[in-house]
Order: sequence, then C-alpha cells, then structure tokens
Amino acid sequence: MFILNLSKRVAIVFFAMSGAVFANETSVQTPNGVISGNIGVVSKYIYRGGVESDDLAAQGGIEYAHKSGIKVGYWGSTLDYNPAHEDKNFGFENDLYLAYGHEINQNWSYNVQATAYIYHNTNNIVADNGDKRPVTSYDLTASLIYKNLTLLSAVTLADSSASNIGDTYLSAMYSYALPQDFSLNTSIGATAYNSSHDDEVVQTQKDFAFNEARIGVSKHFANTGLVASVDYVIGGEDRSGEDFDDHVVFGLNYNF
Repeated sequence: MFILNLSKRVAIVFFAMSGAVFANETSVQTPNGVISGNIGVVSKYIYRGGVESDDLAAQGGIEYAHKSGIKVGYWGSTLDYNPAHEDKNFGFENDLYLAYGHEINQNWSYNVQATAYIYHNTNNIVADNGDKRPVTSYDLTASLIYKNLTLLSAVTLADSSASNIGDTYLSAMYSYALPQDFSLNTSIGATAYNSSHDDEVVQTQKDFAFNEARIGVSKHFANTGLVASVDYVIGGEDRSGEDFDDHVVFGLNYNF
C-alpha cells in the first residue's frame, strides 16, 4: 500500500505496513496493471507522533499500479479538527500521490513518490502580523526496501502551515512474520527541521527531533482481506520542542 505518508499527518505508513503483505490477495487485475485499495478504522489517528484524530477515524484509499512500475493513488482520513478553523472539530484529509517503484531482485526494491496533502474546506492560515501559509503541503518520499525492512526519507517541497520547505523526515520500519498469520511491526522516525523559513505561522526550536517509535502486532484473517492491529506509540517531540504523548492504537483494515 501507500508510503505517504510529514510532521502532522498520515500513522498511515506504519498501519499500511501491517497489511501490506496481504493487500493484493483480492486486488483487481487489469491488462496492464493492478487496482487495489483498502478501507478501515483506527481508534486514533497518530502520524509521526502528532494527533490527527483522538477519536475513531475512518480511512481508506485506492491505487492503480501499472506494469511499468508507475503508481497513482488516493488516501483519505477523517480528522477531529480543521487545520484552518479552530472552532470546528471535524475535518478530512485527502492525499493524492504519484509514484514509481521497482523490484531490483528478490530481496531489494525501491519506491519514489510525490504526494499532495489537501484538507477539505481549508485554504490559508493567517497570523496576527499578516504572515500567511497555505494548508496544502507537498513532499517527495524515497524508500529503500530490503526484505521486511523499509528505510524512508520524505522531503517537504514547499512551505505550508505545518512545515518549511526542506524539512526531512527519516524513518526505519521492520515487520517480522509470526505463527498463525500474525506479524510483529516496529518503526522509528525523526525529522531534521529547516528553520530558515520560519515566520509567525511556523516557528522552529529544534534542528532535529525524534518524533515517535512504534511496536505492534497485526493479524491477517486468511481469505477475507481483513487485518486487525494494535500498536503502542512512543511519543517524541515536535519542531517546537513540545512533547508528544504515548498512545495505544487499535485498527481494522479491509484490503481489496
């Protein structure tokens, strides 16, 4: 599924990892590629340590993978806030991406992806002094996969209300197969922050910060497309040095 993945958004990468091994068992074959997708819920939506929804979040996506290695897809999630309207307790995140992936050999593969993060019913955030930032953000992600280990780097491509151009998120994820279709999933992530574009909307106190670590277990239910998961998220810090809380996240995903 999707490598998305920044500093306030989408545990998508990790949650998708929980079901990635089984995502193609009910996918649709076309003459030149494969259409696959998923729908699910998580008890909380935590992304790179930050809380996107402290309540139940509905999530889902669809992807077309051409035989050439080019992929195009969409992923979305409900939120318990609106980035541009403090008085609203509901929002929706829409992630659109274009990617290219290739299998080097039976052990090694890579993926390069450009993603736009778009929020429903939002536009700009304006500070008291007039500084203005768009809510929509963009990043470029490169992933190198060796067997069940994924190394990822995501670079922000433009200033937004949550990040500066050049912010770079780094992560490592590892999944280990257990008996009875269980998997042990782990990850760790940190961000190198660019402070040179700071203004009244985005202010940086940390040049580099550990954002989160995860350990969890997922269970695949054979011949159903269903994957259940539970993850313990160890919170780190954000760009301002504020501590993230720890969380336990339950999830149920249907891959098709």
